[in-house]
Amino acid sequence: MLLFFLSPIWTIPMSFYLLKEKIFKKNIFAAMLALLGALIILWHEDLFRQPLNLSDTYAIIAGVGFAMTNVMARFYKHLSVQEKSYAIWSGVVLMAITVLFFFQLDFAPSYSLTPSLLLIGLISLTLVITTLVVQHGLTLVPAVKASPIFLFEIIVAGISAYFLANEVINLKDLLGGVFIVTGILISTRQD
Repeated sequence: MLLFFLSPIWTIPMSFYLLKEKIFKKNIFAAMLALLGALIILWHEDLFRQPLNLSDTYAIIAGVGFAMTNVMARFYKHLSVQEKSYAIWSGVVLMAITVLFFFQLDFAPSYSLTPSLLLIGLISLTLVITTLVVQHGLTLVPAVKASPIFLFEIIVAGISAYFLANEVINLKDLLGGVFIVTGILISTRQD
């Protein structure tokens, strides 16, 4: 999972080469602080001793793709937020269809479909709204500044886990959260 959160690192060279954005030392420092916070939160003893497995590979690919999506949202300024959102959702559908050909998946539910369909509908609506809001926000903020802000989702996930799943928030989580928020605050300061 941590490997996905390397996306701010991928954003820095992409925004420099594709968007011609100036990269300030503070942007690199902010990304490193936020990533250090992610590392602190996700740390366990065997984190770097384990070989790169398939899920790690997918996490790296997803992080690079996420960074590229953020940069491309700024690169294609002439496209509307709706057009960018349609492009994202078209890509999601194409990837889902592609996955169906490579993996044998069992779609037979072992329970009533009605609650599941309602949940799927609510999640879909939430994702559509989130995509529109994110695409609008990405048009307003330089890519290098936006990337560390997305690491805030680790904090949101931690707080949600505390309230919804009775997870315990420990000192490690709080310390990591401080680093992430500090990185976000540094990245959003005026240059």
